[in-house]
Amino acid sequence: MKDNLKREKTPVRVFREELGLTRVELGRRIGLSERSLADIELGNSIPKLETVVAMSRELKKSLKVMVKALGIDVSNIPND
Repeated sequence: MKDNLKREKTPVRVFREELGLTRVELGRRIGLSERSLADIELGNSIPKLETVVAMSRELKKSLKVMVKALGIDVSNIPND
């Protein structure tokens, strides 16, 4: 029954794992605790803009891709 309760991997977690980073390592690089990063990955917390920018840099994703991965609608925002 536990297998049925497993959560799908969120985009932010996928981005982190693609680079072989742990939550601890990414958190250290962007100045967040492992718990705070877990809350962001699970959608329990929306980070400050400066944190999203730091995450974008470390995860090598555009800011728009990162914001979308956090569940924020960016459909009417023009591309650069």
